[in-house]
Amino acid sequence: MLRKLSVLFPSSKQVLFSYAFISVVCSILLFSLGLYFYLLKDISTRTDLAKAALDSQMEAIFVELKSIANDADLSCNSESITRLRSATFYSPTFKEFGLFNSDYQVFCTNLGPRKFKIFNSIAQRIEASPAHRTVSLVKSHTLGDNAFLVFYKGEKGIGVNGLAPPQRLGNYVDRWLTSGYAYQLTLGKQMVVSNSADIEGSILDKQVRTLDDWAMSLAVYLPERYYWQIYQSMWPFILLFSVFLLVLFCVLHWSFLYYRRSLPQCIKRAIQNNAMEVYFQPIVSLDENRTHELEALIRWHSPYHGQVSPLSIIEVSERLGLIDELTWMVIRKVGAFFRQNADLLKDIRISVNVDRHSLIHEDFAPTLAKVMNEWPELKGRLGLEVTETTALNSIELPLMVSRFEHIKALDIRLSVDDFGTGYAGLDFLRRFPYDTLKLDQIFIASLKEDQFTRQVLTSVTKLAKELNMEVVAEGVEREDQLEAVRELGVERVQGYYFCRPLPIDQVIEWLMDDQARKSHL
Repeated sequence: MLRKLSVLFPSSKQVLFSYAFISVVCSILLFSLGLYFYLLKDISTRTDLAKAALDSQMEAIFVELKSIANDADLSCNSESITRLRSATFYSPTFKEFGLFNSDYQVFCTNLGPRKFKIFNSIAQRIEASPAHRTVSLVKSHTLGDNAFLVFYKGEKGIGVNGLAPPQRLGNYVDRWLTSGYAYQLTLGKQMVVSNSADIEGSILDKQVRTLDDWAMSLAVYLPERYYWQIYQSMWPFILLFSVFLLVLFCVLHWSFLYYRRSLPQCIKRAIQNNAMEVYFQPIVSLDENRTHELEALIRWHSPYHGQVSPLSIIEVSERLGLIDELTWMVIRKVGAFFRQNADLLKDIRISVNVDRHSLIHEDFAPTLAKVMNEWPELKGRLGLEVTETTALNSIELPLMVSRFEHIKALDIRLSVDDFGTGYAGLDFLRRFPYDTLKLDQIFIASLKEDQFTRQVLTSVTKLAKELNMEVVAEGVEREDQLEAVRELGVERVQGYYFCRPLPIDQVIEWLMDDQARKSHL
C-alpha cells in the first residue's frame, strides 16, 4: 500500500526544485507586473483627485474674491483697509488683498492706499474671460519670491486681486499625492509649484490634467526609483507567495498524477491505446482424437498498480462505458493471433467473453460484422461466451434472441458461461439453445462430496446433450474432480489441472507440444 502511494505521490528533488524555481519566477513576475499596473492606476486616480482638489480650491478662491468685491467701494478709507485686513486674516490662502478700478488701477490694499496699474496683458485676459477672472505669477516684494496672483473684476466695476505663496496651492496637491510621486503645477509656461527635485532618472508614467478656466496644468510623474523603492519593501510578501505557489503546484501536480495514475484512468488509457494483453487457456478435449479449444482472457499489468485482476478491469470498464471497446480490443487481438499463426491454429476455435447486455445494444451485431470483415480469419472459429450479470426482463429477452440470430448468421458459436450461477434459465435455453454450456467451477469444486450437486449436474448435462449442446467443465484442478466430470459424461475440461491461462508465446509452445504428443500416439 505504501509503495503504491509513493508511486502516486513522487517526492522527486528535481520536481520540487523545478516547482520552487517556477514559483519564485512567477512570484517575481506577478508582483512586478502587478505593482507596475497598480501604480499606473494609482497615479491616474491620485492625479484626478489632486486636480479635483485644485478645482475646488480655485472655485473657493473665486467665491472669496467675489464676496470682497461686492462689499468694496472706490474709496480707500480706514474702513476699507480694515475690511481687507480682516479678509486677509481669515483667508486660508492669501497673504494680501488689493482693490482696482475699471481702469485696472490698484488704489487700495490691506497694507494701505496704493497706486499702480495692472499689466495690460492681465487686463486683457480679465476682459476676455467670461467670468472676468484670471491668474498670474509675478515677483513679489512682500513675499520676497514669486507670488501667485488671482484677479477678479466684479459687476460694479471694482476688482479684487489676491496674492498668495505658491506653496499654498501645493498643499492641496500634496494631500493626494504620496511623497514618491513628483509633480509640477504650471501657469501657462511658468511653474507655480513643484517638487521636481524628485524627478531624477527614468520616468515610468506621466499624467497631465488641465484647469482650463485658470490656464493651469498639473503634471504628475511616476519615477522609476519610487517603483523599486516599493518593490524592495514587498520581498517578504513575494517569498511568502512563492511558498504558496510551490505548495499549490505540488498539490496540483500530485492531484494530476493521482488522476492520471488512478485505476479508472489507467484502464481507460490502456483500452484506448490497445495496451492490454490477451492470455489463452486451453479447453482440453478428453477425446484424444478431437481438437482442443482456447478461451481468450484479458490480462493487464499496470505500471502503477501492478497486476490488475480481470474482474476489476471489467467492473471499471462497465462503469466507464468502455466494456464494448474492451470486447472489440480482445476480438481484434484474437484475430491477429489467428493471422500470425495460421497453420498452428487452423483447427482451433477461440472464445471471447461478452456481457449479455452488450449484445442487446443495437449496434453490437453490425460492429461485430465489421470486425469479422476486418479479420476474416475469425470466421467459423470465433465463439462468444455470454456472461450473466443481471436478469433479462420481458422486453430484453426477445431482443437477445434476435441478436443471437444475427450473431449466428455470422458463423459465430455461442456459449453460456458459468451456467447455474447467474440468471440463465431453462426457458431461455429452450427459446434459443447455445452451442456450448459451461458448468461453473463452484459446482465442480463440490462435485465429489455433494450428492445434490452431482444430481443437478447430471440433469443439466443430460439436458444440454438433448439440446445438442457441448458441455465444458470449468475449474478442474484435481484428479478426483476430473474423474467426477468423466462420470457425468462431460467431454471437455478447462482448468489448472491441464493448463493455466498462458501468454501468446507460451500457449503457442503448449499447442506445438500437444500436437507433437498426439503425432506420437
